[in-house]
Amino acid sequence: MVFFIRRITGILLLIANLQLNDNVLQREPKKQPHIILIIADDLGWNDVGFHGSIQIPTPNIDALAYNGVILNRHYVQPTCTPSRAALLTGKYPIRYGFQGTPIAAGQASALPTDEKILPQYLKELGYSTHLVGKWHLGYYQKRFTPTQRGFDSHFGYWNGYIGYRNSIHATKTMSGIDARRGFEIAGNEMDRGRYATDVYTEEACKIIESSKRENTKMFLMLSHLAVHSGNRGPNHLEVSNKTYNDEVFGYIKNENRRLYAGMLTSLDDSVRKIIESLDENEMLKDSIVVFMSDNGAPTDDPLWGHENFGSNWPLKGKKGSVLEGGVRGVATIWSPWLKEKNNVSENLFHITDWLPTLYTAAGGNFENLGNIDGVDQWKSLTDTSEQIRSKVLINIDETRGEEAIIFNQWKVVKSNRTSDLVINFKYSGDPGNIGPEYNMSGVIASTVGLRLSKINCLTGDGCMNTLTARDVFYVARSRAKVDGQTCPERVSDPDPDQRYECFDEYCLFDIVQDPCEYRNVAEQNPQMLNQTIDMLRQFKRVMIMQAPKPITDPNADPRRFSGYWESWLEPFVKA
Repeated sequence: MVFFIRRITGILLLIANLQLNDNVLQREPKKQPHIILIIADDLGWNDVGFHGSIQIPTPNIDALAYNGVILNRHYVQPTCTPSRAALLTGKYPIRYGFQGTPIAAGQASALPTDEKILPQYLKELGYSTHLVGKWHLGYYQKRFTPTQRGFDSHFGYWNGYIGYRNSIHATKTMSGIDARRGFEIAGNEMDRGRYATDVYTEEACKIIESSKRENTKMFLMLSHLAVHSGNRGPNHLEVSNKTYNDEVFGYIKNENRRLYAGMLTSLDDSVRKIIESLDENEMLKDSIVVFMSDNGAPTDDPLWGHENFGSNWPLKGKKGSVLEGGVRGVATIWSPWLKEKNNVSENLFHITDWLPTLYTAAGGNFENLGNIDGVDQWKSLTDTSEQIRSKVLINIDETRGEEAIIFNQWKVVKSNRTSDLVINFKYSGDPGNIGPEYNMSGVIASTVGLRLSKINCLTGDGCMNTLTARDVFYVARSRAKVDGQTCPERVSDPDPDQRYECFDEYCLFDIVQDPCEYRNVAEQNPQMLNQTIDMLRQFKRVMIMQAPKPITDPNADPRRFSGYWESWLEPFVKA
């Protein structure tokens, strides 16, 4: 079946390439690209249309995916802080003791300053570097904050989340405004009743316009609050217009899921505005655009109280879990320089790979990055399409007893029976199969669809008419989704056997044939089981153990700082 689909894809792409316009522009010599990295917070596998869901339309995100490459085996860390650390350092969090739970407000914890990160590398190549939105890598001293770690500018927040309209971050004992422009407080810019997704998108567009005026190569990391739940406690989801949202998504019976749909719609519109701004400022044709989620959705969250009712269907697990629903993340990339657009890549890709991949794309020498875990995937995206990586360490959390590793199609998993994340071992999430018919014509006619197809055409990648694009995109969508062909037990039964046996012994899954981790095949494959367990043991020998989580420091209380979260353990003098 897979072979048949790939043959169809090849034929359709051949037809598309035969439809080139006579006046097509030849691809220009490769330039140093603008790099735009859009990160969604807590977005589920099944919350985008290109993975098969029809429940929440995401036409602009889908158009980005279909016109570029869908990274269908893209792995992240189970939670926010470790994922962002891995992304920016190119190293597994076990290398510096960051493999555990996210940094909480008021904890004196931060990404070590001896870890050089992506914006620092790109600045050395002449880039202007900008972060908009979430940081979540520590701020107890100013030396740990974004503008001391390689970013020329930061507009956003330091903690893990804020309110969508008030920039407040609250814990059980403290509450304050978390709104920054560099070191300056920025509550007056964010706390005007405006919706956070719109505020950050507007700031990102201003940076794009400024980069055009100043003729600089730009690295823009837009790290959204969406679709994380907001500040005011459990189940707090907020949309830009609830009345309109209820009308549009009235077919979604669960009110919280309906609110989530509105949050995701605003995120999709943000992608539209970013692509539109890049194009209008004549930067799109020289850009790399990546869209990804930092981890799976917390469909429910009894531990931290921040369920957002996203969906990882039909994968097992959710945010916080080393199972596929927690760590197999939504991801896609578009650039004029990709080898095969309109494609679905089944190559293993880990979040640590972005540092070397983007650094190489920017003209850097991989050898300058030293001993990192990330693999340079740029050549596989732009030249050979060959698989570069065969192994991914998912995580080793020695405190919770959670560990997993992938080798080719095999994944070994072990959990702690007493873990407070035991709830994460279940299947969870809305199937996303109730809603309007999937509107591929709307995807093609979306702002992102029209703008990217224009660039693809002008750079010699094929000027597809609407009919051909529909066929090619539907084939990509079919290849990208996990369905009854690979997960028959899960898809045929909305509530399959919840039994989980990976506590006392390691489980082994063939996640190519069984991406829903339904069938433990350890007994049938003892040699592979032992081989992958040995890989885990090798990592354990060199891992840095987690430091005990610091208690919340009462001196961090925003009431000591005019109501703002501050770097409370100063003074700090930059060396």
